[in-house]
Amino acid sequence: MRREIQIKWDRIRNFMEKNGFGGILIKKVSNFAWFTGGKSNFVALYTENGASSLFVTDEKIYIVSNNIEMPRIIEEEIGKENFEKIESMWFEEEKLVEEIKNIAKGKVGCDLPVGDFIPVKLERLHFPLLPEEIERYKSLGKEASEVMTNLCMDIKEGETEYEIAGKLSELLWERGIIPVVILIACDERLKKFRHPLPTEKKVKKNVMVVLCAKRDGLIVSLTRIVNFGKLDSELKKKHLAVCRIDSVFIGETMPGREIRDVFSSGIKAYEKEGYKEEWKLHHQGGPTGYLTRYSRGYLTDTSKIEENQSFAWNPSITGTKSEDTIIVKGKGCDIITEDKRWPLIEIEYKGKRIPRPDILIK
Repeated sequence: MRREIQIKWDRIRNFMEKNGFGGILIKKVSNFAWFTGGKSNFVALYTENGASSLFVTDEKIYIVSNNIEMPRIIEEEIGKENFEKIESMWFEEEKLVEEIKNIAKGKVGCDLPVGDFIPVKLERLHFPLLPEEIERYKSLGKEASEVMTNLCMDIKEGETEYEIAGKLSELLWERGIIPVVILIACDERLKKFRHPLPTEKKVKKNVMVVLCAKRDGLIVSLTRIVNFGKLDSELKKKHLAVCRIDSVFIGETMPGREIRDVFSSGIKAYEKEGYKEEWKLHHQGGPTGYLTRYSRGYLTDTSKIEENQSFAWNPSITGTKSEDTIIVKGKGCDIITEDKRWPLIEIEYKGKRIPRPDILIK
């Protein structure tokens, strides 16, 4: 068994011991990917509930599936791990629940509602990220940011948001990266909507591209803006301000701190930059990893930040935004979605120089 899975099994065992469980059924796509080191149990791309599951006890790990999914799961996902099988015909899946009950020594928890199993939340077990996960995460961040740069450098005036989204999807899939979220807004839509789904609108002056991209179960988030011709002085001012605000969020994200403290510092930065009310128009991001966001930062969030935990803050001011994915390291953070080819603004914050993406002018 791989070291990574052994460590995560130990985390599950500790969770079961503390909460009196005889077994945990893992159905969520995010939890399955976390436990197996990036393997997939889904068929539909955008679903929370996987087509196959794991049943974890103190003594054994089982792969739970029907006769449709089991062959591929064994051959292409977890075969080398030699998990024991619990299998049913696709039209008799209710038997899987009964078999799990017969195996379990005590009460059973499940990360999604199933029968009379007890709901559990496993997300806090995802952190800290292990060295193997960080290596995969950095690889994803590097490639996703390269794809974003390649795409944005190729955007042309007159292209539709649909066309840009299509090109981005193709570039990602070529690298085995799944586009989880693609938001595109050009010109007037950039000022109107915080979550702009792509449309048939054609780019005239500027365009914002927002991406959440997944590989090996891990998800990175990043935002970039392209401008054609001379940059409007108001947009330039706003973008510099939002980069400064983002630098506060990033600079304050340190091990041992509570999320509410980081959030509070970010809100004060909005006021300092002269945009006191803008934070109320969109959430500011939060911890990420096997989910786009585990939670959104709030002034009441007392969760403590861990070393080797990942975050994606995304402050915005109407018409612009700053967003990258970071991993918390000691007294600083590694920005894993940075591409040196992209024009950067170096922001100094509390003695640290934090690079933020500038607007690409073409």
